[in-house]
Amino acid sequence: MKELHIIGGGPAGLAIGYHAKKNKIPIKIYEGSDFVGGNCRTIEFGDFKYDTGAHRFHNKDEETTSIIKSLLKDELLNINVPSKIFSDGKMINFPLEFTNLNRSLDKTVILKIIFENIFKTFSFNKLPNNFRDLAYKNYGKTLSELFLINYSEKLWGRKADSLKDGISGNRLKHLNIISMLKNMIGLQKKDAEHLDGSFYYPKNGYGTIFEAIKEYIGSESFQFSSKVSEIHHKENLITGILVNDKLIQTENLVSTLPLNVLINILRPHPPKEILEQINNIEFRFLRLGVICLDIKSFSENASIYFPEKDIPFTRIYEPKNRSKAMAPKDKTCIVVEVPCEKDDLLYNCDDDQFLEIIIVSLLKNNLIDKKNIIDSISLKVPYAYPILNQSSIPNLEKITSFVKTYTNLCNIGRSAQFQYLHTHDLFLQAKQKISQFI
Repeated sequence: MKELHIIGGGPAGLAIGYHAKKNKIPIKIYEGSDFVGGNCRTIEFGDFKYDTGAHRFHNKDEETTSIIKSLLKDELLNINVPSKIFSDGKMINFPLEFTNLNRSLDKTVILKIIFENIFKTFSFNKLPNNFRDLAYKNYGKTLSELFLINYSEKLWGRKADSLKDGISGNRLKHLNIISMLKNMIGLQKKDAEHLDGSFYYPKNGYGTIFEAIKEYIGSESFQFSSKVSEIHHKENLITGILVNDKLIQTENLVSTLPLNVLINILRPHPPKEILEQINNIEFRFLRLGVICLDIKSFSENASIYFPEKDIPFTRIYEPKNRSKAMAPKDKTCIVVEVPCEKDDLLYNCDDDQFLEIIIVSLLKNNLIDKKNIIDSISLKVPYAYPILNQSSIPNLEKITSFVKTYTNLCNIGRSAQFQYLHTHDLFLQAKQKISQFI
């Protein structure tokens, strides 16, 4: 069999590469940068290490977990670390716990939350068709407005009633008043469904998962600094790819490119209707501020979420709380996530200006002490989240159908499929998709 060509050496491309190697399918992975991992890398900054996102590995599929364990061996750690929500100057447990809410919120607010959730249990509600309606239906208006609506609008940069009801995936599945009350009276084991707190994490950073897959596949199967600028097709078949201005013939192609990039580099160009529709497909970008601190610990949490709109960032995570190997024993660093539009000032300003905005906000909210700052750096993360808004769904369905007309093209990945996918999802899909090439 001729080589299977894969565009992109991120998590999706490497998941395909792993299963291809396992099935003895020859591959060539074309990666535009000089590293693997895409938006799931671990970067060294002096004595510190940090991930390009608050990544963690959940045991959602036994086979995938077994694969990752076999690759990392004893360097895959089992972590149980809580998370918090920073609201009105207070730290609130996440997932929400009733006793903690009772201490943190005004009693009239607590009563409203209880009343709304009891009332909705006995009321007839139409099926929600957007995220705001879903949040109101499941958690009541008060609880939703306190933590869910404002955070989601801040993260995705869109009004909650324009966002698809599935944007949160399974993250909020067990966040409801019944589970909170069960926790309070002991009918449900605390943290039994703590999706945010219990996970696997590699000793030297999440990116080492993909470095290990690269080693498994073999360096001869990779071609780095190789930008694919055109994809040639004829009569529903992909015929070749233009890599660094060199045309390479291909019989079977896997693309992990963002969906809009894929459509725009097809040659000949797709129909005008498809090109117009792809302009309505939007992605959220991220900019990270990494702050190194001359203190042993910033917090005890895996992540801290910030729903309030006057704070520019949505999340802080402390790599050292995932693995002690991520920072020196007597120091730590925090990674501050700021969701952006591609053309936003915050995304495009210089590093010093961006970091000053972040540090000023951290100081204003008494989260750090200026004298403890050792160093800082900024990093951009493009195509971080597909924006699943209501208006894009019809366009997305038509574009997906169009891509499927190419019988030797396989599309996989969060940005490629415009789905909120995790590592275990990608490995499951890769196994299924690679079977068509066996």
